Amino acid sequence: MTEPMTMIQELKTRILNGGMISREEALALYEAPLEELCSAARQIQLHFCQNRFDLCTIINGKSGRCPENCRFCAQSAYSSSSAEEYPLLDADTIVQEAGRNHRQGVPRFSIVTSGRQLNDREVDRMCLAIQRIRKETGCLVCASFGLLDQSQYEKLKEAGVTRIHNNLETSRSNFPNVCTTHTFDQKLAAIKAAQAAGLTVCSGGIVGMGETPEDQVDMALSLRELGIRSVPVNMLNPIPGTPLGHLAPLTGDQMPSSAWLEDGASFPTKGGAVSFPAPMPPSPAIC
Repeated sequence: MTEPMTMIQELKTRILNGGMISREEALALYEAPLEELCSAARQIQLHFCQNRFDLCTIINGKSGRCPENCRFCAQSAYSSSSAEEYPLLDADTIVQEAGRNHRQGVPRFSIVTSGRQLNDREVDRMCLAIQRIRKETGCLVCASFGLLDQSQYEKLKEAGVTRIHNNLETSRSNFPNVCTTHTFDQKLAAIKAAQAAGLTVCSGGIVGMGETPEDQVDMALSLRELGIRSVPVNMLNPIPGTPLGHLAPLTGDQMPSSAWLEDGASFPTKGGAVSFPAPMPPSPAIC
């Protein structure tokens, strides 16, 4: 007599067949056995991503003095951390770093800047740097320049950017506990503007900021509604001097289950990126 399928087996089979899981089903997985959960996640990864991952390295193109009050961020002007501060880097520095990474076998290079968004003049400067990266190194280029509008994203696409990074960070209901200088809806508008410009979007969030399981699942469902295919799941690294610096890091048991639930609930994204503050099993993408 065959053993009946467990809930995890049923949900895994549904996802492998192109189906989706509901909010209630995702929340129920928080009580599921971790070993079985990780095994199912591995099978889903192998099915959609095979036994491989993509590498993306980043450069901090502009650091510190950010006027936004994101409570996790050491670069916020509201933080008392010792984060380095400098203006937008010159094109030579950025292109040189992209070339160094490409020679080491990294196919994708991302320029990330502090601040609410780059202004038009800064976007134009980055477009020139991006054109050089594409011409001189062959690297694929991603960008994380804040809450831009569609016309700015169109400029970046024309320069050679293929992917925009813009994290939702958390759920809509929890967002005011993370940041109050911009809104969840402004995040959504920027993501939709990038998509309207013909760019793909990488968007996820941070777990371990005091959010509830419901917040984690709701963020994943928001990403699913947006059609996001690359979902970074970052684990909070509490930095002294930030408002969340007092929180304890997630435990080894909490990390893989949170990552699986974010990517599992957001399926059919069929892709993901995971950033851990400690060594973890391989993931479809690492950035």
